[in-house]
Amino acid sequence: MEVRKQFGRPSGAVGALVGHLMAVKNRQRSLFVLSLLDVGPEDRVLEIGFGPGVDVARVAERASRGFVAGIDHSEVMVRQAVRRNAEAIGAGRVELRLGNASRLPHPDGCFDKAFAINVAQFWSRAAETLAEVRRVLRPGGLAAIAVQPRSKGASEETARQTGEALARALKAAGFKTVRLESRPLRPVSVVVALANA
Repeated sequence: MEVRKQFGRPSGAVGALVGHLMAVKNRQRSLFVLSLLDVGPEDRVLEIGFGPGVDVARVAERASRGFVAGIDHSEVMVRQAVRRNAEAIGAGRVELRLGNASRLPHPDGCFDKAFAINVAQFWSRAAETLAEVRRVLRPGGLAAIAVQPRSKGASEETARQTGEALARALKAAGFKTVRLESRPLRPVSVVVALANA
């Protein structure tokens, strides 16, 4: 299996190594996105595509009296994330599930905030997935969908176009307000679409 494909759905021993690499390498990007999400102590937060679970742990620390849920379609990532967040899971403050982002296993309006970092480019049904994100957010809830293009030949123009496409998709999914933020990182900027349900 090509290593690049492992970032879309990590599996096996190579997938486990990819998870550890993601946990270390993506810190700056994650901290930027989470600063925009501005998680409060009592927030209920959903992460879509939680990978090795590093950001779940960061959010759970900030939402100290809240709740953090996550969904990922990789069994390898679920195992890594569950190990990394075992204490918070045991305390009932974190719940991690294997599943598909286009069919979220949560009731309507149950989250204050939702985020996805570098997974939207893998969604085959982006409109359906974003409509699901809107469904599980309370009215006025905030979604942060971030992408740092990593395709061969990706440029700052690629990042700009990606952000604009995310904004259009969020509006089409029924989000009320959408704005874009970006931060220069290597090899290209990360772009974050912030949208209110």
